[in-house]
Amino acid sequence: MSKPEVRVADDVAAEAAPAVAAALREAVEARGGASLALAGGGTPLALYRQLAEPEAGVPWEHVHVFWGDERLVPPDDPGSNYRAAHEALLSHAPIPEAHVHRVKTELPPASAVADYAEQLRVYAQQSEVDCPSPWPRFDVVLLGLGEDGHTASLFPGSPAESIVPVLPVTADYEGRPAERVTLTPCVFNHARHVFFLVSGENKAEAVAAALGPQRDPDRYPAQRIEPEEGEVVWFLDQAAAGKLN
Repeated sequence: MSKPEVRVADDVAAEAAPAVAAALREAVEARGGASLALAGGGTPLALYRQLAEPEAGVPWEHVHVFWGDERLVPPDDPGSNYRAAHEALLSHAPIPEAHVHRVKTELPPASAVADYAEQLRVYAQQSEVDCPSPWPRFDVVLLGLGEDGHTASLFPGSPAESIVPVLPVTADYEGRPAERVTLTPCVFNHARHVFFLVSGENKAEAVAAALGPQRDPDRYPAQRIEPEEGEVVWFLDQAAAGKLN
């Protein structure tokens, strides 16, 4: 398990885009395809727009797209992570429709969880030889960080350990939709590359706590993301990094 790398830049998207593109190209060259788990929220949208540009050099026709978490709202709802990604990335990049694996938010929570877990299982079996687990080894996972230390929809006080890849979540955070579906640490920690994208002074305390020496994954769920064989890179702007030692 390697120590997280921290990169501080004026422009998080511009700093992260080459790393994401390179990891996806590397996966396609090595295995014939790549998998990408997108993050929700506003911070990654600039990154998505940059990655959709031809100049980014992402071989999108060979990339399968998933989500680390989703709000259980209609896919055209302003609170939908799918809608945000569609507007910033999916509608601009040549990604085959069959490669877009969204959470079926039109289903009841338990059914949406079961359906998404099945999508993960099927993709893992189709894309990996002798797949040892019912979820894929994502080539790239993108994650954000909340002011309370949550990442994806893993919130403070939620179960720190899980043996299932997908969970339903009810959360009250900044008045946003409460019913959610999230991947769990057993999936995130199976990834080859995990990239955190964090911006804003309001995230500085959470960043310092998540990356600090004190271990409290119950309070700061971002500390649960520790891939044993993958890398973790935190892309921070100057404000978000303001309280790092």
